[in-house]
Amino acid sequence: MAPKRIVVTGGSGRVGRYVLAELASNFEVVNADLSPADSGPKGGAVSDVEYVATDVMDLDAVRSALKGADAVIHLAAIDYDWNAAPEKYIRVNTLGTWNVLQAAQEHGLEKVVLCSSISACGLSEMRSDWTPQYLQVDEEHEIRPVQAYSLSKQIMENMGQAVSRGSDVSVICIRPMAVVLEESLEDFIQFIDDPDLKWLFYYIEAADLARAFRAAVEVEDIKFGTFFISADDTCHPEPTLEWYRRLFHEEPAETASSRGVFDINARASIFSSKAAKERLRWKPTTNFLELRERGGFSVPLSVDSKS
Repeated sequence: MAPKRIVVTGGSGRVGRYVLAELASNFEVVNADLSPADSGPKGGAVSDVEYVATDVMDLDAVRSALKGADAVIHLAAIDYDWNAAPEKYIRVNTLGTWNVLQAAQEHGLEKVVLCSSISACGLSEMRSDWTPQYLQVDEEHEIRPVQAYSLSKQIMENMGQAVSRGSDVSVICIRPMAVVLEESLEDFIQFIDDPDLKWLFYYIEAADLARAFRAAVEVEDIKFGTFFISADDTCHPEPTLEWYRRLFHEEPAETASSRGVFDINARASIFSSKAAKERLRWKPTTNFLELRERGGFSVPLSVDSKS
């Protein structure tokens, strides 16, 4: 049975507001955060969503927020963009997650959905000693994080797996790419258009990500799972293998499961969402060149927007 009452920790945040809006029409939703959401996506109201003041670092507060819930989506954390001290990432992201997992076990929740990150695999750190071992990168790819934020996400996933093994709670870990919101699109484009940028040009649009969290809540046949959530394309205007070879000076290996992907879509993402498509029955809907066009941002290179 799909859950009826869903608690969203961190529902007032940038992604949280999209998740609240996605769930509100079909579920009884509770926003558990330090402060209520002032508005939904695109300025829309979220007044119909119940709000409970909650600090995820306070176990008793988390227990109170999760009482009577069927599932929880855990978004409350210190984001990478905050440039926090390493110890703060470890303390808040890991202990906050543990409090949610413990309270979920105590209350007998059916499902916990954790917001992990692409950073859990360590490839976002752009270290010279750690580049993609093959394309497309999937959930079977080795993970090797060293930075505190990345490590906090790996620890979250490990704790989630342990809880799923030792209890009746199902745990799904969502690994979003860089989240693109309408209000942050201009800043994101300024970042990716830097001609000296060496990056993997991954992204996911916020509404698509919110649908992935809903899919994770609704799926009924997964005891534990970790899923990359990526757009099908990159946010780079050139064909993926061309800029990859130029930036990394290597020929990427391809796996049997992804062979031919870059022939079908020349701008295909470095990261595979195949598992999410098959097991969560979710799929992305965006093309970044079209997002640029709708936002009034020209493409810096001459490319076919349909490639």
